[in-house]
Amino acid sequence: MHLAPGSLSPVRTLFAVFAALALGASASTAAATPIPQVAHAPVPHPAGKYCAADLSDQKTTCFRTEEDLASYGSTLASVPLVSVYNWINYGQGGGYTIYYGDRGCTATTSDVDYNIPGLTHPYTSSNPSGILENNTYSSVSTYTAQTCDIKLFDGANYTGASSEWIDRCTHLGGSGTGDCPSVNWYDRAGSYQLS
Repeated sequence: MHLAPGSLSPVRTLFAVFAALALGASASTAAATPIPQVAHAPVPHPAGKYCAADLSDQKTTCFRTEEDLASYGSTLASVPLVSVYNWINYGQGGGYTIYYGDRGCTATTSDVDYNIPGLTHPYTSSNPSGILENNTYSSVSTYTAQTCDIKLFDGANYTGASSEWIDRCTHLGGSGTGDCPSVNWYDRAGSYQLS
């Protein structure tokens, strides 16, 4: 068989067709392969109601989502000590703050490990008027690994009446059940200590 110059032989033509098909299949396979998702860094937001308060550096950072708060918390060198909630039953929808410290607490309550003289972190998202944490606690939960208990005070700077030491309480309304105080501390705390 005699071919004109510049034309392809039947074998070369067949090879070119298969190569084009294979290249097209590769391109369509590559296009269908999902692109791996890159984890995003949590973005702080001043109106967020999920907050991390680091007692080591006195810095508070708030987020709009619990996922962002958890992601941020996992990057801290500090350890979580206590979570304070704006709603009963550790209700996350009302906003909450996790307080962190550079160490856990001692095993006894005869000494104070951390002092929080005023509750000044705002829940601006759940309270549009910018109400601070002062007089907003409805439930509290300490972190078992850090062996902390919390004592609430009526006023700032540990003034006024105080609660007994609390490990966890789903409703600070004064039921006395479990580890809850027998006196009403619902929306009442102005300062607290950890031991």
